[in-house]
Amino acid sequence: MRSRTFTPTRSQVWTAARFIAQSFPPRVLIVDDYIDSADALAAFLATTGFETRVAYNGGDVLAIANEWHPDSIVLDIAMPGVSGLAVARALRESPATASVPLLAYTAYETGDNYAQLRDGGFDGVCAKPIDPLTVVEILATFLGTAALNLAYSFRSS
Repeated sequence: MRSRTFTPTRSQVWTAARFIAQSFPPRVLIVDDYIDSADALAAFLATTGFETRVAYNGGDVLAIANEWHPDSIVLDIAMPGVSGLAVARALRESPATASVPLLAYTAYETGDNYAQLRDGGFDGVCAKPIDPLTVVEILATFLGTAALNLAYSFRSS
């Protein structure tokens, strides 16, 4: 299985108020130390209607997330310095980012690590390389109908 969305272990109910409070267009922060991969995914997501920002290391994520308030974060796991798993744990500990959906985006085999990633705070995982439309569909699942409409309108054009 190349991608997987976890069933939330914590109580996350997408209420009408939460949906209305979301940004439009939805904001997605992409975090990857491989600059070409991060920039390519950000550019693709931008063409499908997302507002994107990129961080190239785990150390910058909290500052960007607290200032920009993304609706979701796509986070590489294996990065030099601060790993994606450590970043996810820090994001979950911060009240400002505790409920932001996190997607693990990794080039490493994740078959045996799903439990570790879920326990670390991730809501889903996908292995690189992946069709970027699959990332859009996962983000749509995280963010609700507004993002889902973006994905389908892009496919039909």
